[in-house]
Amino acid sequence: MAWCKKSHRKDPKFKNLKFSEEFFGEPERWKCAGCAYDQGFNDAKAGLPNNPRLNELDQSQASAVRHRSPIEGYNMGYNDGLKCNSHDFI
Repeated sequence: MAWCKKSHRKDPKFKNLKFSEEFFGEPERWKCAGCAYDQGFNDAKAGLPNNPRLNELDQSQASAVRHRSPIEGYNMGYNDGLKCNSHDFI
């Protein structure tokens, strides 16, 4: 899998996510929480079910997303996408 080079790696909103302890010692620990957020947001906007696909995500060890839970990132993005669909997104 490729390494994420997107600017969301440094977005401070991801520092509030839980650490990916459920994936300690596993490759999923290095999945980019920012890419997971984008995946969740896009899924919600498209009306797709909440279904994180970690195998599709790039890896990242950078800044705000380092060892942050990709599941939490996906869920945050999904919830924001739902809010956007309901016009409650700021």
